[in-house]
Amino acid sequence: MAKNDAPKPKKQRWYHLIAQAYRTTAPYDKKLLPGILGILIGTIAAFVLFGIFVIGGTIAIVYMSIFGVLTAALLAMWFLTRRFERVAYSRMEGQTGASLAVAQSIRSGWHFEDAPANMDARGSAIVFQGVGKGGILLVAEGGSAARKPAGQAKKRIEKLVPGVPVTIIYVGRGEGEVPLPDLTKAIRKTKKALGRNDRPKVEARLKAIGGAKPPMPKGIDPVRARPDRKGMRGR
Repeated sequence: MAKNDAPKPKKQRWYHLIAQAYRTTAPYDKKLLPGILGILIGTIAAFVLFGIFVIGGTIAIVYMSIFGVLTAALLAMWFLTRRFERVAYSRMEGQTGASLAVAQSIRSGWHFEDAPANMDARGSAIVFQGVGKGGILLVAEGGSAARKPAGQAKKRIEKLVPGVPVTIIYVGRGEGEVPLPDLTKAIRKTKKALGRNDRPKVEARLKAIGGAKPPMPKGIDPVRARPDRKGMRGR
């Protein structure tokens, strides 16, 4: 069979994605179903009652009922999305490479390399590097053990790419650290330092000079450091 004759993978419909998000979230969030039902019933009831007692008339009740259903559906999907993200982040926390997975979910304005910029000898701390509108960003995970490798990476980059600001974000629940669910917001809040045309030049410069080879602790491949995505979807 020719390559062009190979069957194309079926594109998932939006309702399939919603169902998958619900199946993934429901086992870990007991408030999900009551919350969705409460939003649907409460919103529709509010619109219908508004049509009956405020506007009045059969046509108004019909239109308000339709608007109520549409609004309730949108609010319920927003609620599901938020609860899905919350469960996903809680399951990712503590896994090596979780911060990279979250950072790479930012589709525009930033690019994060798969390979770490540095890591400690024991593999308990790892630093990832990204380039974006805020300059060069180092995302470090591993608690207090991440301070030294992150500082080393920052000093090396500042010497090799002078004039470009280098910011470190420590990911965690300790003092001075950013929780994983807030990492995307923290990255986007970095002050603009590079224009769109400057970013490719900085990335090319970093690739040309290469990076420091981090130590390779047993049992960890830093290039493939990723959270358990099968576990995220549910086995």
